[in-house]
Amino acid sequence: MVNKQQKRAVIRQLLIPVFLIIAAVLYRPVIGLFSENATDTIHTGAPDGRDLIVSYLDVGQGDATLISKGDFHMLIDAGNNQKGETVVGDLQKLGVNKLDVLVGTHPDSDHIGGLDDVIYAVSVDTVYMPEMQKKTKTYQDVLTALKKAGKKAEMPEMGKSYTYDSNVVVRFLSPVKKYSDSNDNSLVVQLAYGKNRFLFMGDAEETAEEDMLQKGYDLECDVLKLGHHGSYTATSQAFLQRVNPTYGIISCGRDNSYGHPHAEVISRLEDEDVQVYRTDTMGTITARSNGENVTISTK
Repeated sequence: MVNKQQKRAVIRQLLIPVFLIIAAVLYRPVIGLFSENATDTIHTGAPDGRDLIVSYLDVGQGDATLISKGDFHMLIDAGNNQKGETVVGDLQKLGVNKLDVLVGTHPDSDHIGGLDDVIYAVSVDTVYMPEMQKKTKTYQDVLTALKKAGKKAEMPEMGKSYTYDSNVVVRFLSPVKKYSDSNDNSLVVQLAYGKNRFLFMGDAEETAEEDMLQKGYDLECDVLKLGHHGSYTATSQAFLQRVNPTYGIISCGRDNSYGHPHAEVISRLEDEDVQVYRTDTMGTITARSNGENVTISTK
């Protein structure tokens, strides 16, 4: 049975020659139409025989995702204050004693609460956080940990590709501007290895999604980590159709008070034939990519 990934590969192969013909005939109009907003597709080198492993850690009502390939390790968020030790324990079990990249998507406590524990426990090369700050003890704890570690959080350049381990490419797609809402200021991360693509939305909601659509990014991916824990305020129909994922990952807590994930979002995912995985019912979820295909397993 042909799955969604295989269908996508066939469609791409069929469309490439068609696009080249159209581009050759309409070169000037095409350039004029897309030059202001379009962003090039993220590219990587050929897979090298080692798997990329993305672990969506079960941290209850929060987010924490570990990305590993060889000696390269990247952590996006670390759950709330009570889950910091859990995340550190997961890193230790996986033999991670150094992070090349640590990302705090935005200053909400369910995303950065455990970052200070991580910073104290493992060596960190680069820390990325958005410019928006919060006058909370949780946020100050992270700043204190960074100071003690001799680190400063940086704001990555939107649309720029950062290459690790020779062929793992990370690109930050949002925020494309400053928003008044903390969620929309989330750092949205795109990850590529070989032909496989991953998208991590933080808590970015429809306003940020619309701006990314207008920006013209190539958003199509194999695995989408849904924004805002599957809330109806994120993962709009237009955005979901552009992203066109095979798998959708929802990080949320069992019986959480917000009702995440919301029924509207689950319905959209089902309508788009997206296979849904949830940490509240499945625990830690692991996606493994060989650069050609992605397989999903649960704890």
